[in-house]
Amino acid sequence: MTSKAQTLEGSEAWVPTTVPCTVRGVKRLTSKSVLVSFDPGPARPRFRYAPGQRVSFCLKLNDAMCFRSYNLINEVDALPQIAVKHVAQGGGSAFFNEKVQTGDVIQVVPPAGHLYDLDIDHKAHHILLFAAGSGITPLISVARHALKARPDHKVTLIYANSSPRDIMLQEALDEMAHSRRFEVFHVLGDGATGEDLSSGRLDRAKLHRLLVQYRIPSMPEAAFQSGPRGFMQLVDEVGQRQQVPLKTRRYSFMNQPLRHPEDTWLPELSSDVMVTLNGATRVIENVSRHRTLLEAADEAGLSMPANCRSGICHRCKAKLVSGFTVHNRQAAAGRRVPSGWILCCQNRPGSDRVEIDMG
Repeated sequence: MTSKAQTLEGSEAWVPTTVPCTVRGVKRLTSKSVLVSFDPGPARPRFRYAPGQRVSFCLKLNDAMCFRSYNLINEVDALPQIAVKHVAQGGGSAFFNEKVQTGDVIQVVPPAGHLYDLDIDHKAHHILLFAAGSGITPLISVARHALKARPDHKVTLIYANSSPRDIMLQEALDEMAHSRRFEVFHVLGDGATGEDLSSGRLDRAKLHRLLVQYRIPSMPEAAFQSGPRGFMQLVDEVGQRQQVPLKTRRYSFMNQPLRHPEDTWLPELSSDVMVTLNGATRVIENVSRHRTLLEAADEAGLSMPANCRSGICHRCKAKLVSGFTVHNRQAAAGRRVPSGWILCCQNRPGSDRVEIDMG
């Protein structure tokens, strides 16, 4: 069941349903990262996920409950897995790298988010992926999906790290590289490769040369990126300066979709929501992530079509153009929403900016 809880200001905040999951394995990937497998038991079907989606763990950190979200990276039929890089003391990454043990039971919110548009699979594409450090975690599932979705998709990954010792999921990437349709190019800051293009910090000149080398003009392209802000800005800048501009969809770890009422570490989360309705577009600014999109529209005086608020009528169905949302609860039985679409009465904003189209 979902429940209500008091925020620090005394107002009610929505708290999502969690599933008790047993940790089945903890494996060190690098000196600063681990692979964690967990078992949702009878709820395992709820943990089937779309490329780039993440789960949220309800953890007690610094004497307060909080939610921390991580990408699922497992193969489709395997137990759910996350890969976590240690980036800060006392946070979720420290918990998974230093404290979690096999047999622990953790409360987990099932997968949420939208990164990969399944319309891409309607015809052959060249999928370009740009990752730095732990930015590989949302993109490895994109690569795996693309390779399985069509026999004529091709996938290229450009992956930047400080050294070979810092490459997360190296074993999985090496296995994927057995496919002639998947190619990974490592850029290592310590110069370990001894080659100019793959050694040292990735800069504008190197990235431009890589795009010239790896882009496939004869195929439509879809590009995704994840990493530190400076890395993503570099990819955007160089991509837009190409003879045929390359537009990439970003995945940002800063967009934590959930906040526990006890969590004082994260600031109050809000989003800007762009709504296209009847051909007109309006931006609703600073929407609380505790509000559904329909509630946000009501408060902004925007009349969305809706006959109910329980996911039954489907009149508030909208295409998710960009960003991602978090689903409040299960919609009415037997009524499925097509991939890439959401119900505004059941979904809350989960990224800094969400764009939807209601026609």
